[in-house]
Order: sequence, then C-alpha cells, then structure tokens
Amino acid sequence: MTQLTRQLQTVRTAIIGYGTSGQMLHQPLINANEHFELVAVATNQSSQSLNLPQGCKQRSVVDILNDNDIELVVIATPNNCHYSIAKQALEASKHIIVEKPLALSSAQIEELVSIANQRNCVMTTFHNRLWDCDYLAIKELLNENRLGTIHSYAARVDRFWPSVQVNWRDNPQYGGALWELAPNLIVQALTLFGKPRSIFAEISTLRPSAEAPDNFYLRLSYNKLKVELRSSSLVKHSGPRFVIHGDSGSYIKQGTDPQHKQLKNGLSPNDKKYGIESIGDWGSLYTDTKDKNEETLYPSPKGCYLEFYNLMFEALRHQGPLPVSHEMSLEVVKIIEAANCSNSQKKVINL
Repeated sequence: MTQLTRQLQTVRTAIIGYGTSGQMLHQPLINANEHFELVAVATNQSSQSLNLPQGCKQRSVVDILNDNDIELVVIATPNNCHYSIAKQALEASKHIIVEKPLALSSAQIEELVSIANQRNCVMTTFHNRLWDCDYLAIKELLNENRLGTIHSYAARVDRFWPSVQVNWRDNPQYGGALWELAPNLIVQALTLFGKPRSIFAEISTLRPSAEAPDNFYLRLSYNKLKVELRSSSLVKHSGPRFVIHGDSGSYIKQGTDPQHKQLKNGLSPNDKKYGIESIGDWGSLYTDTKDKNEETLYPSPKGCYLEFYNLMFEALRHQGPLPVSHEMSLEVVKIIEAANCSNSQKKVINL
C-alpha cells in the first residue's frame, strides 16, 4: 500500500463495550465522520436488542483483536476493564481510543504508554469535555485576556439521583463520582492552568444505599490561583456550572453543554443545529469599562465532539498531535490518586 493510498483509506473501527458511551457517543460520532467506518462491536447485549449501522457486525473481543483489517479499537467498557483490554489491543498492534479514565492507576497508564510506543500504536483518551461549548467559551475568554489574571475558578457537575442504580458505576473501587465525573472537571482545569502545586480533597457518600462515593470537593492550589471542583448526586437545584473571577472581570455560566442530549435524541453531529447552545444558557460576562460595571451575555461557541475524531484521523494518517496527550491522561489519574490520598489522610497533598 502506498503512502497516498493509506492516507485516503478510511479507518476501519470497532467498539468494545456498547453501552451508553459506545452506543450514544462513539457510534454516532464515528458514523458522522467520513474518515471512519464502524465495522464491528463487542457487547454482552443480545443481537436482537442492537441497532447496528449497516455493515457493522457483533463480534467477540478476540475476533476483533485478531482481525488484521480492523485498525482502530474504541474501548468503551466499564472502568475496571480499560487497562486489560487496552493492553490486549496494543499487543495486537491496534490503535486505541479509551474512554476516560485511561486506567485506574498511574502505573497502569505508564505501562500502556510504554507498550504503545514499542508497538508504534496511536493511543489516546476520550476526554470529550474539552470540546464542550461552555469550556470553549472559557478558553476563548482566557486566550483574549478578557478576565485579566485569574485568581478563582470553580466548576461543578451536580445531579439529583436519590435512588441508586445497581450497576458497575456504584462500585466503590472503580465507579462513583470521583472516577465518573471528576476526570471531566480535572482535565478541563489542567488544560487551562497546568499542573497544580497541591490538592486538598473531601470525598463522601451521601445516599444511604450507595456504595461508591457520590460527593466530592477538590481544591487545586497554584501560586495565586485557587481551583475548586465539586460534584454531588443529591442537589435538586445546582449552582452555576462555572464561576471564574479575574482582576479584570468575571464569567458565570449556568446550564450544560447540549451535545450529550442531542446525541441521545438522535441528532446527527453533522446537523447544523448540533452543538449550538440556546441563548438562555449563555454565560454572563462581567467587566468594568470606563469605571462602569457592565454585564453582557457571552455567546458560547459551537460545541464539537466530532473534532476529537478529526484530530484522531490526523494523528493516524498524518502524524498529527493526539487529541489528548499521554501526559494529560496520566496527570488526570495522578490527581485522582492524590485526591484519594488527601481524603484518607485529611490533609493537603503536595504534587
């Protein structure tokens, strides 16, 4: 195969794990990108309950990994399976996308990175929240220095789920809010501000029937910047999604990015309405102009999870940068490890 032929060839892709993430996120994103072709899924669901795209077949994990025509494997299994399946896929010389978190320990991630490098495989983590419309608005504001020097950044994701669903997400070893929701908040903060100097964490279980932690507060400390990340499963009316203060202004944002809901409702990522946030959910920008306080709505850019797959194609065919670097995937899990350490020792952990 010539280099040009390879560059033009679509990426034959399989998904291992066809639950919420595999079916509701990855499948529509793959189908919407002309550079990828979904050819197989591996799942424990019965074939009768699956609604697979044309040309896509249900196959076993072993069959997928042994198929030389499958180039890319998306691992969308429960968290405790990420490391083992990723390792098998890399050893089978597959390129891989792994749902967040990449693995449950920094040691496991370092091993996967080593194998990926040895096998010359492209490996990345699906930190799709880096393409949320509200996060993109914050990046825009910071890049344009609209808020000045940031001294306070707070982000939260709250739910009101008083009843506990019995599934892997309530496993205290690899489920719960810290492993399911914290990676989204952590990766955004790390991308904006870099590695913190220290962390303090409070992690708890509020619902009587829950086994995994469903509440956390993380404080990441920088030189003069304080970053607070929190989540709870027992909040009926949540506060702002983001509150950011700088020495030239503030940004306060309610609501959440619409892409998850749009994908769940079957809206194609190629639809012109996709990723567009309603005006009522735009954030408020507070600035001081000519000694006059001003409040204006700040339009959120179009959210675009599809950009993750665009970048993945560039990495596969043109040696472009990874959508999410190995270093970032590792740092997210190191922060979670430090958070658990801080919570158990009830003290600040230096990083």
